[in-house]
Amino acid sequence: MTTTVTVLNGVDTIGGNVVAFETQTARVIMDFGINFAPADSQPDDLLSNGILPDLPDLFTDIASDKQTAIFISHLHLDHMGALKYLTKLTPVYMTTESATLYAELSRQDLESAPNAQVQVIAPNKDVQIGDLTVRAFATDHDIMGAVMFEVTDGQHRFVHSGDVRYDGWHPERVTAWTQYLHEHRPDLFFIEGTEFSFDDDTSRQRRTEATVLTDFTNAMASDELVVINPYERNVERLMKLSAAARQVNRKLVWDERFAGILRAMGASNEIMLGQDVTVADMQKQPGRYVLQNHFDNLHLLDAFDTFSYLHMNGEPLGDYDPRYADLTAYLAQRGVALQLAGASGHATPDDLLRIAVEVDAKMTVPWHSFHPEREAEALRQIGIETYLPKKGEIFTFE
Repeated sequence: MTTTVTVLNGVDTIGGNVVAFETQTARVIMDFGINFAPADSQPDDLLSNGILPDLPDLFTDIASDKQTAIFISHLHLDHMGALKYLTKLTPVYMTTESATLYAELSRQDLESAPNAQVQVIAPNKDVQIGDLTVRAFATDHDIMGAVMFEVTDGQHRFVHSGDVRYDGWHPERVTAWTQYLHEHRPDLFFIEGTEFSFDDDTSRQRRTEATVLTDFTNAMASDELVVINPYERNVERLMKLSAAARQVNRKLVWDERFAGILRAMGASNEIMLGQDVTVADMQKQPGRYVLQNHFDNLHLLDAFDTFSYLHMNGEPLGDYDPRYADLTAYLAQRGVALQLAGASGHATPDDLLRIAVEVDAKMTVPWHSFHPEREAEALRQIGIETYLPKKGEIFTFE
């Protein structure tokens, strides 16, 4: 049997990485992200511009006789944002946590992919797509339900790391799958390289989930209102922030979007603005509250004379987004310091090398990075067989 592995996107970008594993009768695709597309974009245009992966049968009238399924490692947009452009009913596998989050995002009209037939894959359980077998392994990332994927054809073994880190809340998950892969030595190991994208800066502090909680707890020691701007999909962080607030007798107040997501994901005692607590309540006793505030509702903060502001990976994430200048200008005008209190969901360069060594694949393929060549060189220096693919390149296994 011949199996091909086609690198469709993401060779030199952070996210948007897509790879297809194919036999004569079956095709497995993972992930299915997109980096950027204007809101009014059409699939044909995005396909011709190379923004969508070169899979015309999924976006046009072209037919395919292969059994096809898409597997999503986690629910960040750069790993699943292309689902909404599907023009044919397509099975899309994700974990229970990802499927629950996706259903709530769809209910809130934050996601819409009518042709994605969502099906649940359980970690450590095989899913058969024709003559290809897919298994998910729970991993550590800054979103619930994240997994690593293994694909086998009965003779060869291929691995897509997804996004991974070693200093989050669940490093033991990464240790478990690296040990498993070491015993089964993959033919190809696609490993993310986000943190190799950035120039070396010894002053750049590594921030972790534990750091976020420490900064948050320190901010709550004041008598003023604490405002946070987190990312709604990083649900485990949201839950831990809420618990930390309760420990110091503060109430963390969420907007309707965040409250809906938290409740859908199993948090039953979250407080919603307007329903459980009003702005007037917080004005009377600001030191008893934490307010989650989305950039879209920034001017709600006009109601408060003073507050501290912790930016926790919410929108706008960085100065590449024009809204970031608006945020910093607003806070400067209010005399409020912008405190960066987020954490990376991605492994450090040293930890990525550690993962590659522990896996010891026959061939390691760096991607999901602005500078995958840096990761490739570092891997080669420690004796790891490495290859840098080009977009559209095909590996063939007989």
